[in-house]
Amino acid sequence: MADNSSASAALGPEAVLPWASEAGLVADARGERRLASMRLDVLAGGALPQGNAADVALTTQWAAFICWVDDQIDRRGLGSVPGELERFTAPLRRVLASDTGPPAAAPHAVVLAGLWERTAAGMSARWRSRFTADYTDFLDACAQEVALRRAGVRPPLADYLALRRRTITLLPMLDVLERTGHAPSVEDPRVDARLQDLRWAVADVAGWANDLASAADDEAAGQDNLVALLARQDDCSTGTARLRAAAMIEERRAGMRATVAALRAEPGLPQDRREELRRYMDLVETFMAATLHWLTVTGRFACDAEPATYRSHVPRS
Repeated sequence: MADNSSASAALGPEAVLPWASEAGLVADARGERRLASMRLDVLAGGALPQGNAADVALTTQWAAFICWVDDQIDRRGLGSVPGELERFTAPLRRVLASDTGPPAAAPHAVVLAGLWERTAAGMSARWRSRFTADYTDFLDACAQEVALRRAGVRPPLADYLALRRRTITLLPMLDVLERTGHAPSVEDPRVDARLQDLRWAVADVAGWANDLASAADDEAAGQDNLVALLARQDDCSTGTARLRAAAMIEERRAGMRATVAALRAEPGLPQDRREELRRYMDLVETFMAATLHWLTVTGRFACDAEPATYRSHVPRS
């Protein structure tokens, strides 16, 4: 049985601060306040309600790193200067591509290498390959998004949704949870396609719900997201666009639930594999619920006094 008392001690919003400070992800009091306001304890604790302290802590640290990278690229405007984003992501790509370790001058790559070493131990070669591909694809998607911003291109809805699925960093986080939740995804050709569709559905729901939560923050920064795109495309008010985005989320969730039900009832797998698949389904559904709850309580998207003038000429979509 999990040591829930130990896990609870690891869940406080300040618990991740010493690690983040030592890792260089937080440099001052303002950064500490911002990290605490993200309430990553809510996300990690909700995703692993029976998790032990070490697994919850590792999950929280991954979430902090993912949010920090996203903030560097998005809120701080990496990419507004040609070559800037590429210089930032190159050390991360080297970590993913080899085991030689990052250069000492790239502390964010050192953090990724440390998290990867702790997470990948004991996982299958296929899992390692999948995580590497998922996080590399996130970096590729960020580069594509930046290129669109620089060119002043606002993609149509279908293109935006395809790109948003990749920039939300949901798939790498779901990969991490296979390790910290002790529920690896089943690898079997009889369910592989449906599991991939399920993963995409979770990423879509998380990305669109994130856009709803961050709409005011994005508007203040002069950055597009799903709500602004729907308002522009359909020539409707922001309120109507929010309702349409919410309807999209519910429709996608309904499809996700249908896929989960079909996978739970999959008759073609041996009993032990069916049990593994059901544990993974439990993990996916719990993570989805935790993500949606977290998006209602996090302070990550609260508008603050930090200027974001770079966005006035590089809109997100």
